[in-house]
Amino acid sequence: QEEKAIASKPTENTQAYDYFLRGRGYARRETRSDLEFAMQMFDLAIVLDPSFALAHAGIANACATVHEWHEQSPRWIEKGLAECERALQLEPLLPEALVARARIRYVQKKFDEAIQDALKAIERKADCPNAYNVLARAYFSSDRLNDVAALVDRAIEANGDDYNVYIPLFNALERRGEKERARKLRLRRMQLVEQHLQMVPEDVRARILLATSQAFFGNEADAIRELNIAVALRPSDANILYNAACVYGLFQRKAEALAYLKKALAAGYSNLTWVARDPDLVCLKGDPEFERILASA
Repeated sequence: QEEKAIASKPTENTQAYDYFLRGRGYARRETRSDLEFAMQMFDLAIVLDPSFALAHAGIANACATVHEWHEQSPRWIEKGLAECERALQLEPLLPEALVARARIRYVQKKFDEAIQDALKAIERKADCPNAYNVLARAYFSSDRLNDVAALVDRAIEANGDDYNVYIPLFNALERRGEKERARKLRLRRMQLVEQHLQMVPEDVRARILLATSQAFFGNEADAIRELNIAVALRPSDANILYNAACVYGLFQRKAEALAYLKKALAAGYSNLTWVARDPDLVCLKGDPEFERILASA
């Protein structure tokens, strides 16, 4: 069975596979324009090979990300679930499709179901892209901090080349009081992002994440410079605006943090479960306007 899995090809069409890889790279960036381009790439892959299950799973994952960050419309959930179903019809128990379904359940706040799907995906493919990210996010959002801490090493070993996987890990460790362990993860993520930007300087999400890293380590001038570049490139993107709020939150600059948070919410971000737990925004705790925002959930 393992030999068959190793020998199997996701598609016989090399152009379709190229489109899929391009789509996956853009989807990782999570900004609205990057996600739209990712879905175009996945669609092109499916045109060339309608039975390409990974491309259907890619669309499903992108739909969930759009819903979380940019537009809380039921159509993204419906489309995402339909693409998951199609992928699983083509390849039952495809790990990437299970991860995509987990991400959809996560944005629906069905955390237990998201955890179950992510664990199934990891069982079938230990280094499945995005699996540990969504698993850790679901644990973190349901306050299962011990479970996040227990999977840190496995998550880094499996998906340590993805800058997104680190965020729920060090957030959970910081909330648990494991400051030094979290600091090491933040440092490793910063080094990864710096290396990535040398190769892909147009990745705006990587740039705003570098700004948050610089802020954590107290490099205010560098952090604000990277933030200003990212915001100038994507001035109305909820992903960028939310992380800008985190940068100012880390510097205890409450007015700017709250202003950017409100801009992110106006631009479509809605994950207030995450906002309430994000250690980067702890300086806003107790602020009447911040508490009103959380209460609106």
